[in-house]
Amino acid sequence: MHNQNTNDIENSISLDDSQSPPSIPNGLKEEDRPVNWPSSKKWSIVVSTSLATFVVSFGSSVYSAAIPHIQARFTVSPDTALLGITLYVIGFALGPMAWGPASELYGKRRPLFLGYAIFCICQLPCALAQNMPLLLTFRFLSGLAGSSSLAILGGMYVDFLSRPAERGISTAVFSVATFCGPTVGPIVGNLATLKLGWRWTAWLTLIGGLVFGSVAFLLTPETSEVVILRQRSKGNTSVTPSRIYRPERGISIFLQSYLTKPVRMFVREPILIFFTIYMSLAYGIIYLTFTMYPLAFVTVRGWSRMDGSLPFVGMTIGVILACIGIALHSIYYIQQSRVHVPERRLPPMIAGSILLSAGIHSKTPCFKSPSYIFQAYSGLAGPQAVDAGLGVGGSVIGSICLALSPVAFLFWRYGRTIRQWSKFTED
Repeated sequence: MHNQNTNDIENSISLDDSQSPPSIPNGLKEEDRPVNWPSSKKWSIVVSTSLATFVVSFGSSVYSAAIPHIQARFTVSPDTALLGITLYVIGFALGPMAWGPASELYGKRRPLFLGYAIFCICQLPCALAQNMPLLLTFRFLSGLAGSSSLAILGGMYVDFLSRPAERGISTAVFSVATFCGPTVGPIVGNLATLKLGWRWTAWLTLIGGLVFGSVAFLLTPETSEVVILRQRSKGNTSVTPSRIYRPERGISIFLQSYLTKPVRMFVREPILIFFTIYMSLAYGIIYLTFTMYPLAFVTVRGWSRMDGSLPFVGMTIGVILACIGIALHSIYYIQQSRVHVPERRLPPMIAGSILLSAGIHSKTPCFKSPSYIFQAYSGLAGPQAVDAGLGVGGSVIGSICLALSPVAFLFWRYGRTIRQWSKFTED
């Protein structure tokens, strides 16, 4: 019972509350099972799909470099131009609600690359847009479609990476792509805008998407054993159709059993509630800097836009170092642990939560400027933030981070008990 409880978070979640995970019939040869693929094949999938995800996250922030030019081109306010980032991130938030359930129903590969193909197609209208509504519409659709990789890849990696150390390292690789994309975007975007024009922020995203997406498409097969067996059973009389797991299909089944499941899990699972809030805050801070840095360094201090993007270099280096640390901790965790308890993965997050709060507080002096409040920030923030000033606002954000920092420690200390409350993990 103890071993089962401590490993339950690593196990896949059933397709429905009353339904246990499907057993795999003896129709696949051992060498054909994803967990038995060669290491070279596994890591080529991880690296190629992570690079494709990098382009999606890169596309979210590269637009920030074009905002002043978009304001001038379409004669819109700063708030309206900024919607290009806001709607993209809203698409990020809404897309997984459909892509995740679709991956349970149709396998990982098809919804993953369907979303990625739509993401690439959406870059064309963004690059060629002649009015603001068209640009904003396809920015939203870009985030919605591109989120397929954010929703699906974690589950895909679990399909073929069976060892905890491998999963930890793959998480680090994926995190580098997910968090470096937004920090690299403004740097490349400012350079492209300076040399080629603002529309090249979309063209570069399209080129990167086609290159890395094509490589990932060629290297990534289906990883769900159930779907692989279902595909191979077509026309194969050696596999008994009745023994193959076939989920019920149809719009009503999809809506009731699949599409609503993320919402039900979020409402019922304390682990998801607190970690989602914390990760939303951390990710939101990254996107907040896309507005804060240019205004603080370019508008107030008079730096060039290229120089104003240099603070993102520090963020990129920090992300890379953190992910290297996570990978090394995963290896150490496996070597030192006889029983793989999920909570033992949390020390890097505990350290990161403390550093996040400290980092926000240390940045506050950089943003303090009365002229900034009157010239730029009042158009982008609520009245309370304006009255307090950006410096005090940074302190408020840092204080929120500090208040949430014990979350990781509490789950590290009481995680097993909390997991036993879950209706979705195995007892």
